[in-house]
Amino acid sequence: MRIKITKSLVVAAQMQETETVPEALFPEGEYLANLTSEGKIEVINTKKIKARFSFSQFREKISLGEFVVVES
Repeated sequence: MRIKITKSLVVAAQMQETETVPEALFPEGEYLANLTSEGKIEVINTKKIKARFSFSQFREKISLGEFVVVES
């Protein structure tokens, strides 16, 4: 799926699969998003930096207008 972030966000993220980053910037723009095997939605900033959201967190971001689903 592709999402659009409507305003720059700073969120907790992960580098690679093991290293947690306290905060990463996700500037306005379109991003690839995937469903993980743990049932979370993973938004990919770069090949190495990813942020994971539960469905409720993802829905909240959509309802606030911070995320827009461009393509599912």
